Amino acid sequence: MANSLRSNPRRNAIKSVVLFYNEQKPEAVQTYKIVTGLLKARHIRYWNGNDSDSNARLPLADIAIALGGDGTMLRTARLLAPYSIPLLGINSGGLGFLSGTDAVEIRRHFPAIMAGGFDLEERWMLTTEVYRGDKRVFGPHIALNDCVIRCGDTARAITLKAFSGELFLANYFGDGLIISTPTGSTAYALAAGGPVVDPRLDAFLIAPICPHSLTQRPVIIPAEYPLIVRLAQRNPHERPAGLMSLDGQMGCAMKLGSEVRIRRYEKPFRLLLNPTRSYFDILRRKLKWGER
Repeated sequence: MANSLRSNPRRNAIKSVVLFYNEQKPEAVQTYKIVTGLLKARHIRYWNGNDSDSNARLPLADIAIALGGDGTMLRTARLLAPYSIPLLGINSGGLGFLSGTDAVEIRRHFPAIMAGGFDLEERWMLTTEVYRGDKRVFGPHIALNDCVIRCGDTARAITLKAFSGELFLANYFGDGLIISTPTGSTAYALAAGGPVVDPRLDAFLIAPICPHSLTQRPVIIPAEYPLIVRLAQRNPHERPAGLMSLDGQMGCAMKLGSEVRIRRYEKPFRLLLNPTRSYFDILRRKLKWGER
């Protein structure tokens, strides 16, 4: 798959839109009303992605719009990726790092968006399975940000044996590991001390969570090789337990010997972004990156 690239492919004007939003959040509901009013005024067909029959209609959409914060974007990204439908985020929540515009700006940007004037950027995702022996107990499921493997309910440190392809990486002992895409490098991985990774890079970021060794630091490795992370034991009497989650929204429990297999998802996620703002502009604006 190609690296993340931003380009304007001169798309045709938008004729059909599917909308996703959190119906429990007043800000998202208000933004939904604004956007549907703008769509009606332009006679653009739209429907609610939360409806029960929406999945069957997804191939009919020219674009999807997610109204809310990054959580709504992550859920919607997993749903859209198999169809390669571009997604525009309109932030009505908190940080909104993945959003192309904000609710307060939507009226100003709406004509350019509907004319196909926003840039299309391809980001890659990861796909994850969990095995116990030869039996698959989870997946395959995709994620845009990260796969997190951490200690279970007892909050005891765990040992994770990690491999890149056939190469042994390390035994990690601590609270867990974050395996992140470049897009997810500004999420949980950043809070765990990981670097910001340019989304144009084709790489995995592995960030230990509270490691019990000062020598275990975040590492960036090629995404062309699958990652395997196995829940291991430090002594014969230990019975470790862990939890695996994707984008903080879905996952499964892990037992001794459970194996998480992570690969790059074969289809890119297509993100619509404001052509006047680069990735580094967003870093400076949202994260105050580079400020003293």
